[in-house]
Amino acid sequence: MIAPVAASFLLCLLAMLALRPVAIAVKLIDRPGGRKIHNGEVPIVGGIAMLLGIVLGLGFVPLPEIAASPFLAASALLVTVGLLDDRFELSPWTRLGVHVAAAALLVGASGTSITVLASLADGTQITLEGFQSQAVTVLTIVAAINAFNMLDGMDGLAGATSIVALAALAFLALDVNAIIIAATALTVLGAVAAFLIANVPAKFNRDMRCFMGDSGSTLLGFAVAWLCLVVSQPPVQAASPITLLWVVALPLFDFVCTVIRRLLRGASLLEADDEHLHHLLLKAGFRVRGAFAIFVALSALLAAIGIAIDRFKVSDSVSLLLLMGTGILVVRLMYQAHGFRAWVPVSFKSASLIDGKDGRSTET
Repeated sequence: MIAPVAASFLLCLLAMLALRPVAIAVKLIDRPGGRKIHNGEVPIVGGIAMLLGIVLGLGFVPLPEIAASPFLAASALLVTVGLLDDRFELSPWTRLGVHVAAAALLVGASGTSITVLASLADGTQITLEGFQSQAVTVLTIVAAINAFNMLDGMDGLAGATSIVALAALAFLALDVNAIIIAATALTVLGAVAAFLIANVPAKFNRDMRCFMGDSGSTLLGFAVAWLCLVVSQPPVQAASPITLLWVVALPLFDFVCTVIRRLLRGASLLEADDEHLHHLLLKAGFRVRGAFAIFVALSALLAAIGIAIDRFKVSDSVSLLLLMGTGILVVRLMYQAHGFRAWVPVSFKSASLIDGKDGRSTET
């Protein structure tokens, strides 16, 4: 598995360095203003760089053509339209239509779909078939794309959260000896890790800093959703679909909370705002690095809990109830985050409510 991961990592890193001046020349840059509170103009090349790395890396993985080609074709569609949106700001409805098209392309061309939803205590499985299965799968993929898109509001957040999910997926695949699936997950992880060198909230990378933009966040959501489907569905079935919800718990909690909040307010579901979970941490006075550390640690903890629940053979119904309860608790704690500032290091706290917020919000 070393070759695909190394190839993905190195090409993504080189592509970012090579594309930064090109992005500046064609004005593919993110300027501060409005909800975007960051310093200076930042090139948006992370999405295309990660895609190039993934394409090269997967060339070293003996994936069946019917599995790899639809994924790469749909990913190319998402990244292309994402770049256009990053440059020209397309309408939310156009972006949503492309998300649906990419999901439908993957489901129709590869046959990947949700056929097993959960297993009951008596061993009976809740299954889906035919058009119902395909429709639910498309909606799930679109939701995942937008969940990760919503995370792209702070340096390093979407990338680090996806790394946690990809590492968990690779572990689950290796546990059932699905080496090819594990190698695929790690190949995507390699590209994301390279991108984070230029995006993680730190001082060393300020001269090479870049954003992933819509092109990158939609790619990550799409890739994680695809691998979750492969890992949880036949013939692999390394874990229950409910377990995979734990693996992407924070993006899931944020997405559900956002949908409920906007519905209650009568606002459009496609209208962006600055009340996501990471925004709550920033408004509570945490620096970007503090909010980043909290999110990554919590993502890893929730993924580990989900895997432990699965390994102890806890029923899906109990696991789902625990997940829902945990989601309510996490959201509640995020809204009360100002009360926990005294417990964290001074370097993670900000005197200003928005001090250090140098990310961007690119959600659909």
